[in-house]
Amino acid sequence: MKVRAGLLLAVVFAGVLAMSYALAPRGKSEVPSAIPWEPNFSQALAKAEAQHKLVMVDFYTTWCRWCQRLDTTTLSEAQVVSKIQRDFVPVRLDAEGEGRELAQKFGVNSYPTVVFLDHRGHEVHRIGGYLEPQEFLRELEKANLKG
Repeated sequence: MKVRAGLLLAVVFAGVLAMSYALAPRGKSEVPSAIPWEPNFSQALAKAEAQHKLVMVDFYTTWCRWCQRLDTTTLSEAQVVSKIQRDFVPVRLDAEGEGRELAQKFGVNSYPTVVFLDHRGHEVHRIGGYLEPQEFLRELEKANLKG
């Protein structure tokens, strides 16, 4: 009887955990972004050509916790936001949604991945995974030097 009660309790507990995970918010964070994300990839390329900048493509997925952390920490840090606004044309694409074809084209298979492109759409630099703000700033500098 004790074994059954323990098993039943374990099943109920597992169910509660599964439900809380299933009901947890998904997608990009709800933190308001100071980054002026372009609405689509084609517009970002055109703007990059006109402004002589690189395109910064943030590939994410709705279930990616590291993508959400990147938003709430690194991409919300004032120095990072300022650098992106000044030097890049940023666009954000859901790699399992509207950005699926581009994610495949650029071989993106882990998230977050940030790809830097020239105005012709050729890759010049890439950041794979989550980085703290200071590390991210160093990678932004590397991208600018390569572009």
